[in-house]
Amino acid sequence: MKRILPLLSLCFILSQCAQKTASTTAGFRANPLADSIRIFTLQPDEAIPEKSEFVRDIQMGASLFSSNCGYKNLMNYAHFTAKQSGANVIHFTEIKRPVMGNGCYHINAKLYKNTDDAQLAKLANEQKVANQSRLPKDADYAIVHFYRPKSYDGAIISYNIKMDDQGSIGKSSNGHQFQYKVTSFGKHRFVGKTKKTDSVTLDIQKGQEYFIRCGVAKGPSISLPDMYVIENYVGIREMAEM
Repeated sequence: MKRILPLLSLCFILSQCAQKTASTTAGFRANPLADSIRIFTLQPDEAIPEKSEFVRDIQMGASLFSSNCGYKNLMNYAHFTAKQSGANVIHFTEIKRPVMGNGCYHINAKLYKNTDDAQLAKLANEQKVANQSRLPKDADYAIVHFYRPKSYDGAIISYNIKMDDQGSIGKSSNGHQFQYKVTSFGKHRFVGKTKKTDSVTLDIQKGQEYFIRCGVAKGPSISLPDMYVIENYVGIREMAEM
């Protein structure tokens, strides 16, 4: 019972960021995955691994009256739903940015279950290669990339980003990006603040690159910072499109 109550609370919180979910599997039943199981994510143009079994569709966000439907919350909701559905592959089929007057992302995805060790190892290796650092092999520093895709909603709002207890290391503005060189390795917390705060923590390693996707999320009454650690290859692609 002690385990059920926190789970129900988490379900309620996450449900606030996804006003609608849908499944095309009649009589759907699943065994939730353990927290130790890796969840793979695929972008719309990426191929689904062979021997993947379709589990369900999910649709998230896009309601004019919903809150907490920024990119970070919807991604967390997708991972939560996948684990609860027994799926270890999320294929995002549509990712729409907020439009003017509606601060919600609209994200559609298909969930799959794949238990073939060879296929999972192949996918893990492909993503490892795609996420490799582009820094020189002898680099004695790391680079953290901050970028904010252009969006009409919340466009006039910007916020400073701090690392740990230091002063501002840069500003998140609509359609802009910046880099920050780190020479002290280990765990660091990066914080963005308007009237509210959001943060991510990275375990910085020498010679590595990291990508933090920034934005503004729609809150109940104010706009909130939205920061999400994203796969390197996705960050590189999205930054190139800015």
